[in-house]
Amino acid sequence: MAQSDQVAIQLHRALETGALPPEGRRLGHQLMAQLHHSVRIAVVGLAGAGKTSLINMLLGGEVMQGFRGVAAIELGYGDVARGQITLADGTIKMVTGVVNQSHLPPGTARVSQQLPDSRLKEWSFTEVNLSDSASGQRELLDWMTERCDLAIWCSQQFDDRERNLWTNVPDHLKDHSFLALTRADRLHMKGELTQRIARLQPIVNDEFFGLYPVATLQAIAALKASATTNDPLWQSSGGSALVDGIRQQIEKAKSAALDHAYVLLQRYKATSSPIDDQPETPAPQPRLAANTRAKGIAEAVASSSPTRKSDSTNVINVALDVLRDCADELLASPDGVSGDAADRILDRCSWTAGELVKLLSDSTDPSPHLEALREGAVEGEQMVMLLRLERGENAAEDSLTVLLQLKKDLAQWVAD
Repeated sequence: MAQSDQVAIQLHRALETGALPPEGRRLGHQLMAQLHHSVRIAVVGLAGAGKTSLINMLLGGEVMQGFRGVAAIELGYGDVARGQITLADGTIKMVTGVVNQSHLPPGTARVSQQLPDSRLKEWSFTEVNLSDSASGQRELLDWMTERCDLAIWCSQQFDDRERNLWTNVPDHLKDHSFLALTRADRLHMKGELTQRIARLQPIVNDEFFGLYPVATLQAIAALKASATTNDPLWQSSGGSALVDGIRQQIEKAKSAALDHAYVLLQRYKATSSPIDDQPETPAPQPRLAANTRAKGIAEAVASSSPTRKSDSTNVINVALDVLRDCADELLASPDGVSGDAADRILDRCSWTAGELVKLLSDSTDPSPHLEALREGAVEGEQMVMLLRLERGENAAEDSLTVLLQLKKDLAQWVAD
């Protein structure tokens, strides 16, 4: 049995048998949902950006329908075909079968369609249509953010107006999002594609995981002509590269969820048999932000420590430097600890805790005291990983407190 299957089974068993305490059960159910629900992909952009065609390209057929004047269209799996129409005033209308334009009354805001299509078991889609009017765009993007795991912004140019809208999307979603440069074949024919990519690349480096030029209609034609993804037309359309990029992100997210599940089971000793060590998923090292309380904790972490002694303290010296680097970066930013800033703090604290574990594990000092430091660092890393899963202001502050305690333990060791 694969390690991933073993972890998932043991997490399911722990939840069924009540082996986890209440706070652990909440996280466990959240992880189970991440491991088993279809990946929710939002395809967003202005009118005429080619969003519907791109979704159909990813599904390999004419599955998604576009609707004029509708802000959001959801497509997912269901045992039978049925739809739900939501009006701007909150009124809901149910439709048996496949929704079409004739079903939509004036004031339709959203359409949700379920289809018994096995392709939708793997991933579901939300098409988000941003109007030329600024009214409601921010609210629509906020609504999208709460309902997707991965986003694709469709555009032929991604101008300043689009960038200003995308800037407000949380960083944790940007890290799993793509810019699809649609109708790339037309740009190529005009001799503009290379220049367009060069102009957008610095923006993509800051705002997206990657940039993918795609000729969607060409890609759809390639899929109709051949069932294999190795077809030259499918490759040259850019569709193959985008699908590969999406699948890589999905696998990374699933691996991270398994890592968190493993940590959760180990922390509460909820495994019924040993689990092999899971591969590490290193956290990114983003810029930090903190409010007054978080700054106070960071200042304590960054404060000077006693003079170190003996050769065996070289590792401790480096570990303390890692902690101070984290705190110095946090203190350099004036922002609050809410929203995106909290996520960035949690990511940075997670990476820092992981570095401490690596440093202490590399030390060959056999003393019981140093072994206790190693165990404390591992426990601290596990705690920060769970806090990173929870997200939010309190979790960010608690993760800083964990680092502060680790710093105190290290400083005490060199003082004794």
